[in-house]
Amino acid sequence: MVITMVTESMVIHKSCIFPQRKCYELLLLYTFLLSKPESVLAFDWNVRPSFSLSEVFSDNLELSDTAKKSGFITEFAPGISLYGNSPWSNFNLNYRMQGLYNAAGSQSVDINHQLQMNSLYQAVRNTLFLQTSSSISQQNTSNSFIATDNLTGNSNRADVKNFTISPYWTPHFGQYASGLVKFEYQNTTFDQASGSDTSLAISDSNNFLYQARLSSGSKFNQVRWNLNYSAQDQKRTSDDDVHFEQLQGDTRYYINRKFNVFALAGYENNDYQTTQNEPDNGVFYTFGGQWSPSQWYSLEAGYGNNRYVMMNINPSTNFTSNITFRNKEVGLNTGNSWDANLNYRAKQTNVGFNYFQETTTVQQVLIQQRIFTQQDEFGNVVLDPVTQQPELFIINQPPYVDDVIIRKRGNISFGFNTGKSFYNASVYNERRTYEQRAEEDNIYGASGSWQWQFAPRINLYLQPTWQSTENDTNGNDRYDVALGLTRSIPINLGRPLLMNTRIEYRHIDQISDDTDFDYTENRATANFAVQF
Repeated sequence: MVITMVTESMVIHKSCIFPQRKCYELLLLYTFLLSKPESVLAFDWNVRPSFSLSEVFSDNLELSDTAKKSGFITEFAPGISLYGNSPWSNFNLNYRMQGLYNAAGSQSVDINHQLQMNSLYQAVRNTLFLQTSSSISQQNTSNSFIATDNLTGNSNRADVKNFTISPYWTPHFGQYASGLVKFEYQNTTFDQASGSDTSLAISDSNNFLYQARLSSGSKFNQVRWNLNYSAQDQKRTSDDDVHFEQLQGDTRYYINRKFNVFALAGYENNDYQTTQNEPDNGVFYTFGGQWSPSQWYSLEAGYGNNRYVMMNINPSTNFTSNITFRNKEVGLNTGNSWDANLNYRAKQTNVGFNYFQETTTVQQVLIQQRIFTQQDEFGNVVLDPVTQQPELFIINQPPYVDDVIIRKRGNISFGFNTGKSFYNASVYNERRTYEQRAEEDNIYGASGSWQWQFAPRINLYLQPTWQSTENDTNGNDRYDVALGLTRSIPINLGRPLLMNTRIEYRHIDQISDDTDFDYTENRATANFAVQF
């Protein structure tokens, strides 16, 4: 369904299908759109309602090895996708209301809301912008007891709600300089999920981010320069606040097309509670040079109290790589650290490796998570094999605690497509250390999938997953295997549509150091889903 015109006479009713706390976000965006009626009229709107119905049998509704209970769960999930686009702006919203009967053996109806909204509005073209986003999802709150979804188990789940609004200005000073001035407000709230009986150990937060940048323009050919300032204040409702701040300036002199030298200096000021070493604040500096013999290769090195070596090797359009080694004495992630990103793409094959280290918080990780557009290493949307909705539960997230986390994550991925079969495999390792808890998590995981189209509109799939979590208090191993068959059936509801039908068998086994967290579940699912 496509709507090509919106007028000012449209009314937004008080009865919103979204939770009341989120209605104001859509009202806010609508107000901004109406402030420039000509751009609203220029929007092309695409509206796609959807509906999914599943019947699930589980032999362990409560995910307990000591109190096993079997039964059926009914899931009904109406949803809507709304996409608006104009030469100046865009708006994208996905919403699903997940209704469940007898989830976790409750013999009652539970309603879960899942939402992802993103928008970009240009108040003044190429100069003044307003960016917003919002999400609602349900997630596991710890690594000790990991549920797959909202259907089974009644603990360790939270409703996570995020809202972000960010106005920014990109001034241009002729050929001399260009800049960025940006303010961003982020709100994150946590509530017990429907049916969950576990209290939460994480605070709601309000984040305030500030960013300013001024860069040299085309008038500066041989000497280029940048000035950057960034700060983040995370205000927590029931725990200590977090503050990150950095000021940096750099200049680069181009001797010729192949060689340039640079110098940078700045100041870091970070403040958070820690039982480890205090943050290494102060002045930092680096000076060095870059050698670029061609557009395919470059090597850059800098020496100072923050040292690094960076290498780019891109011998073809199919292979790209960037590897950076740092040794820092000032700022976040001090000591030795690596960042690497290698990708190879061919007609039928994708191979990738990435590694990074970052200092962050759980609230920041969740704000960056996209609920309806989770992607694998190849940029493909990760879908639940039964409902064909994106996977909402991410099983390798940090536990929900108020802390500053240092994450080190490496991932190797492989994909191969024969035309009728698609193979995908991924192996990862993530290590987390916590500034207050003085603990460390070590997570290993591997996943794979095989999908075979053995007849028109009929597919067979197999999806195994394994993850091992080791920490100071409790560790576990989790195995998850799904085997299913899908078929798309043409239907006509005023216009030609495809109804996706599925049957699936799934086996999940969690083995924990604490036997209270052990469980085995077998489930069978029948589903149909249609997008109008």
